[in-house]
Amino acid sequence: MMVLAIESATELAGVALADEDGVLGTATASRGRHHAESIAPAIDFVCRRAGVALAEVELVAVDVGPGLFTGLRVGVGSAQALAFALHKPLVGVGSLEVLAHAVTTSGAKPGMLVVPVVDARRGEVFVARARTTAGGAGAAGAGSVGSAATAATWEQTEVRRTPETLADELAVLDEPFVLVGNGARRYRSVLGAVPGAIMAGDTLDFPPPGVLAALALSRAAAGPAPDAGAVLPHYLRDAETRINWQTRARRAGAER
Repeated sequence: MMVLAIESATELAGVALADEDGVLGTATASRGRHHAESIAPAIDFVCRRAGVALAEVELVAVDVGPGLFTGLRVGVGSAQALAFALHKPLVGVGSLEVLAHAVTTSGAKPGMLVVPVVDARRGEVFVARARTTAGGAGAAGAGSVGSAATAATWEQTEVRRTPETLADELAVLDEPFVLVGNGARRYRSVLGAVPGAIMAGDTLDFPPPGVLAALALSRAAAGPAPDAGAVLPHYLRDAETRINWQTRARRAGAER
């Protein structure tokens, strides 16, 4: 099955084309956050380099977050449009799941605790904790992050934290753990100082599109994908425009 994966949850905008035998090609751009301008040319580039026509794509995948609001809207909207145009199923995978699985495919030992951390801006991060197995890391409630036979459960599901609060929570774990993601990199001085912390390489600062593609193939093999219209961004907090509007409304009410 040929899958086209779209990654836009963080500053990285990327596309990957893959099948059951592996990744055929990827294209990424990680500066400027120009997701809208980057995704369509990246799709064209990857397909041309792999010698694959869009009509040959059998599955579309997208990172649904949490992450950047604009990036998620652009990525999910592009994936939906492509799935509808091609009349193909669409699979959504979370950014923290992609990061956790990327660590397992980079040689982490089974049983290792992985802490994917995505920068949420405004002094916060999105974070979860997953335990690696022989075949991957597992996610409860969100489907397997690996094969069904090796699925485990999150040690902690997706939450939003300040770096300082997260550091306090990690400090009581009393075991080594791998920090991965751009949030871990940005707040390395706080999180990396926790006893037992191991920083993943900077190549894993962003969810890799190829790993997203592999996870989508695994999900598709496990059962039918939902309707493309049902795949929505997972923001994990209100958009800044809504927060600002609510703040202005409260102020206006107080002045009356």
